[in-house]
Amino acid sequence: MEILIEPIEESLMSIPVLFFAYLIVEYISSQNALNKIMEFGKVGPFIGAILGSIPQCGFSVVAARLYAMRYLTMGTLLSIFMATSDEALAILIAHPDLWVMMIILIVLKIVIGTVTGIVVDGFHHKGKEDYEYLQVEPCDCGCQESIWMPAIRHTITTFIFILLTNIVFTYLVAVIGEDNLTNILKTNWLLQPIIAGIVGFIPNCAGSVILTQLYVAGGLSFGALVTGLTTSAGVGTLALIRYNEDKKDTAKVLLTSYLVALVIGYIIVILF
Repeated sequence: MEILIEPIEESLMSIPVLFFAYLIVEYISSQNALNKIMEFGKVGPFIGAILGSIPQCGFSVVAARLYAMRYLTMGTLLSIFMATSDEALAILIAHPDLWVMMIILIVLKIVIGTVTGIVVDGFHHKGKEDYEYLQVEPCDCGCQESIWMPAIRHTITTFIFILLTNIVFTYLVAVIGEDNLTNILKTNWLLQPIIAGIVGFIPNCAGSVILTQLYVAGGLSFGALVTGLTTSAGVGTLALIRYNEDKKDTAKVLLTSYLVALVIGYIIVILF
């Protein structure tokens, strides 16, 4: 029973974030706000990266849902995902001697997210006409449903999905053992970014917490930390898997995030 307590508690804590996130999604979907968002054009990834850098996972959930509805470009989604750090900043801010590195981390992730987003959108949306599918007309027939009930439904279904996933991942971490995972990361600096990037995909705060605490303790290189936190989008990853019907497209998003994070991580490891 003890192995169920942690995932249940963590999943319950996500409910307010999910509900708030889905309220935003439903509000945006029912208004002309999406067309206003698209007026930002090619700076969308930069704005997304700024929002993603705020220490929470709500924006990644909103982005995943809007992307699944094809209201956001892949570049903007990636910029938000890659700039998200989940619980990492909360841990780093408790160590004043690491504040400089924390600032470098935030700026670096914003730059990585922005550049990646712009490049990806450059391939997927070469002209203004390629954004037309993102334009929506708000319904003015008076028949639209209140935003509250859809938000509640999405919150409940996503919560169940998160709960089941958290139970599975908590069990796997328990089987592998956090100490064993830490030892694996410590063993070979050359393998650190590869493993850290995979750990970052754990769709809850466990991945970012393990990586950041290991970095604080001196057992993880800064390059590997950047790799792991760049792939770490928290609950947003689950929301994308849950709502994006095109699974190949989802795989493309996650693979792009991993490969970019890996390249950046190794560059940092080699140079510094």
